[in-house]
Amino acid sequence: MKRDMTSGNVMVSLLWFVVPLAIGNILQQLYNIIDTYIVGRYVGNDALAAVGSVSQLIFIFNAVIMGLKAGIAVTCSECVGRKDIKGFVVCSRAGLILVSTAALAFTSVGFLLIKSFLKLISVPLEIRADASNYLSIIVLGLPLVFVFNYGIALAQSKGNSIITFIALLISTISNVVLDLIFIRGFKMGVKGAAFATVIAQFISAAIVIGTYMATLRTDRDESKTLKLQSNTFIDILKVSLPSMLQQGILSIGVVSISALINRCGYAMIAGVTIGGKIDGITSMPIVTIAEALSVFTAQNIGANKPERVLKGLKSAMGLCFALALILAVLIVFQGRYMISLFLAEPDDQIVNEGMGYMISILVMMFFMVVFRCFIGMFTGKKMMGPVILSFVFNIISRVAFAYNTFSFLGKYAVLIANPLSVLVGAISIISFYYFIEVRKNHIYDNRLRNNCYE
Repeated sequence: MKRDMTSGNVMVSLLWFVVPLAIGNILQQLYNIIDTYIVGRYVGNDALAAVGSVSQLIFIFNAVIMGLKAGIAVTCSECVGRKDIKGFVVCSRAGLILVSTAALAFTSVGFLLIKSFLKLISVPLEIRADASNYLSIIVLGLPLVFVFNYGIALAQSKGNSIITFIALLISTISNVVLDLIFIRGFKMGVKGAAFATVIAQFISAAIVIGTYMATLRTDRDESKTLKLQSNTFIDILKVSLPSMLQQGILSIGVVSISALINRCGYAMIAGVTIGGKIDGITSMPIVTIAEALSVFTAQNIGANKPERVLKGLKSAMGLCFALALILAVLIVFQGRYMISLFLAEPDDQIVNEGMGYMISILVMMFFMVVFRCFIGMFTGKKMMGPVILSFVFNIISRVAFAYNTFSFLGKYAVLIANPLSVLVGAISIISFYYFIEVRKNHIYDNRLRNNCYE
């Protein structure tokens, strides 16, 4: 189902697009949560810590995938806004070449450097073998994740978020069944969790690529003679490379903080792992709205309707703040119970560590609303300079604060660094908006007034 977001009520357009996308992204988070829950329940707390210790390395690979996805989605969305079917097909073909190349490169390099990565982030020796086994299987499944996100980028650029929901619903159910078979039935431990995730990713990739092929056949009659042009690759990379750099900067910061967390012992690692999984699913609607805003912005820029972009930003922020308030209440009153669900046996130390991390994330969430929504708007406009610089300020402040205060604050250095760094990022992106957009419009209005008086 295609949806044109260049006309009609802005809030309604966003909601129609966001709701299936948010549900689909929540299901994607359930991938990791289900693995964490079943590993913790049926394998043990050490295995849970092993899986959690490599989550930040997986984040690095996802950074590249998300960067490519953003570039393809924004560039194709502009074509959709212009009603340019031929341009859309050319863009999709160029995107496929870029995705295939990146998938091959990162899978090969990632697999060869696994042991070096684990040493780099100080994974404890007692859980390093399980961490290596889990990460090896996940890395070999990376091409499926690349393919899946490529298909999703094309679907979302046309305003179709239903396919995301369908693919992830089916693959999540498959993941649950396979987790239970491999871990509880065959006693495969962390390897079983990894295999279940990879097979589920194969299912989701098959669904979205099947949809893509159907779309390509629909558009083929008008684009039989089209050839790829270098400027198409350049257009995609103008967004993808800065997005990858942005995510890469974020990944470096996350991995750096992960090294500090790993020094705090298995309870802190396990608590942060569980807290991070819960935060991932509870905050996903906010992240999804910001992601949808970039597609909304790109479509309206392509349709030459810039006046709708600011309305979209205000609507998105209103939705996000309402959700953040609801999530805050949920975490405060049910956080400890949610953490305890992941443990095979009661462990107050892990619960306390996880709850401390979630409170840190809760404070950060309200700053994240502003930060993420402005990032979404700038990305849709292909104005990636402010995006990158804001992330640089974000990460520098996070790493600098955590490392400079860890010697006397300990784990609290990490917990305080989270909201503090996002606040810095939010202030920087608002400042860029003021100097780039508000001042530009103010100068333009003054020129118009002067011309009227002449």
